[in-house]
Amino acid sequence: MSLPVSTAVDSPNPLNRRAWFDVVVVGGGPAGIGAAVGAGRMGARVALIERHPVLGGMGTAALVNNFCPGHYDGKRLIIGGVFGEIRERLIRRKAIYTFDRNAANGLGAEQYNPDIFMEIATAMCREAGVELFLDRTIGDLEFGGDKTGIALGTGERFDAHTVVDATGDGSVAFRAGVPFTFGRASDHAVMPLTYCYLMGPIDLDRAKRETPKFVLHDPDVGEDFYFLSGWHSDVDEKIRAARERGELSIPRDHISCIASIPGNSRHASVNYGRVPIGDPTDPAQLAAAEEEGKRQVEDGLRFFRNHLPGCEEVELVQLARQIGVRESRQIQGLYTLTGEDALSCRQFDDAIAQGHHSVDIHEPGSDRTTFREIPFGQHYDIPWRCLVPREGPQNLVVGGRCISGTQEAMASFRVSPTVMAIGEAAGVTAASAAHRDCPVRDVGPEAVQERLLATGGILD
Repeated sequence: MSLPVSTAVDSPNPLNRRAWFDVVVVGGGPAGIGAAVGAGRMGARVALIERHPVLGGMGTAALVNNFCPGHYDGKRLIIGGVFGEIRERLIRRKAIYTFDRNAANGLGAEQYNPDIFMEIATAMCREAGVELFLDRTIGDLEFGGDKTGIALGTGERFDAHTVVDATGDGSVAFRAGVPFTFGRASDHAVMPLTYCYLMGPIDLDRAKRETPKFVLHDPDVGEDFYFLSGWHSDVDEKIRAARERGELSIPRDHISCIASIPGNSRHASVNYGRVPIGDPTDPAQLAAAEEEGKRQVEDGLRFFRNHLPGCEEVELVQLARQIGVRESRQIQGLYTLTGEDALSCRQFDDAIAQGHHSVDIHEPGSDRTTFREIPFGQHYDIPWRCLVPREGPQNLVVGGRCISGTQEAMASFRVSPTVMAIGEAAGVTAASAAHRDCPVRDVGPEAVQERLLATGGILD
């Protein structure tokens, strides 16, 4: 499928030129960061296009600022590479609460400071020579035989040998005619959305006295912090009772996460909301969902003030730039990863990343979340073939949650450590295709694996 390149009159923007890039990465979330840095470090000329004015995607723009344990199997770290380096830089900046520092406390996710994460990701892109085009959207695309023409909404235009779709929604692949699936197989329903936010101040001393299980201490960062995550019978009963009295309307049976910001532990990011949606790629539906998400923010704050010790005085500090989206399109690739592949810890010869996070499904049309755990100390592989479209342009590779997988598999690999590793593999694939002047398929997994292992990747 060929889409026309814009013929609009040039804007006065001095960047308005038709430049050539070996690799263009669309999407600046975790997958796009991994892809851009991975390709840039191979010497490719790389452009990274991101619709928000900051990098980080779900981790910054949506304030889902934690590393769910896709990278840690209970015994060891199983993801390295670009992700491992970002994590280490966060540790050096005292900007993350880590599993190994809090193993005895039952920390369920590694909470990080989103501003410092963004700074680190931006610095690593620039160090790799990546040219950043922030606060930009794609206008027109034209996939040709040996190049892709790209026009941004600003009028800037350039050509690329290879494109990485790291949009999360598979937006580039969709526009290029790549076949895809949508939601769960039975009815195409997608998981609900959540609008995250920052609140504060939390009275940590009072919380520690009255609910000590929710106040942990990180010796490396050197501070106490608030961490409420998952199911707690006492809190869940308060939620149930408040809903029955009509005081709480959020259709969710537990608080997913309230966690302090490292370096500012009296403020916390909140993941508690549930907004159903039919199609999160529909702008009108997404706008309506954001309005409902904002209403739920006020609902949640009122509940916290009334029922969580230490949260009596909390106010809204910051809304996320966008509502958090868990699921939309999955491309159809050369292989489709299944939930059974993940739960059985299947290994593949063409593995480019590993995962351990549970199959974590926020049930559409329900207030429940279903967890199916990956066995302790084990992992599953993600094949390179899942990144390569079965049909469509020969110079397109996909990274992030929109790779080829069923809803069950995606419900595990959608977390940021795993998608960053997938993105890095996509970037390495794209740079290799550009260097060799060949289609993406002709790169093959062996060359990608060799590069990933040489740069700190963990594949077994």
